[in-house]
Amino acid sequence: MHRDTLLDASLSPTSRLLYAVLVASSDGTPLPEIAALVGILNGESVDPYLAELKGASVVETGDHADQGRMLTVHEMPVAPEQRSHPCVPCTRCSKCSCEHLKGICRACDEIRSVDREAAADVARWKRQLAAGATYAIGQSGNRLHRWDCPTLNSAEKGLQRLQGAEGLAAYGAYYWSRLPNLYTAEELRLKGTGKRRCGVCGPDPV
Repeated sequence: MHRDTLLDASLSPTSRLLYAVLVASSDGTPLPEIAALVGILNGESVDPYLAELKGASVVETGDHADQGRMLTVHEMPVAPEQRSHPCVPCTRCSKCSCEHLKGICRACDEIRSVDREAAADVARWKRQLAAGATYAIGQSGNRLHRWDCPTLNSAEKGLQRLQGAEGLAAYGAYYWSRLPNLYTAEELRLKGTGKRRCGVCGPDPV
């Protein structure tokens, strides 16, 4: 917390207290609750005190896409050229991207990352299948399967699961389940696997 701002006699006592509580409430405490904490009574506007703090370069306000007017609090005073940029909407969903990367919000960045992971994994799986790898070992590693065993994840199942699930990205629940590794019979002989064969798909003995 900036000592000179707290001791600035040109600021009203209420503004200085408001600054201290705003810095301490970085967890997203609503502004009306903060105003009540510093003794700004119902019906009294907090705007004059925010204007004082804005003049001291420790707060600023700006319109953010899909979030309306938002308050930004700086622990230390910032020069005009250091102040926050105007809101930059996400190029993918048009929502505010300011709390993450310029031009892409956190949820869309997660979707982009997961989609890239999925594309790379599907490409790997298809290359192995095209090379004649018809045996699979699932993520648990306990059984040997055919590549098309219904108990295993497949490219089709994985991609179908992602479809329509983008809304879950904001909650960290948009993810890709890695496809099983595929092997040829020769690779398994060299690997020396002694795993039991799946009783559902019944792969040929190696």
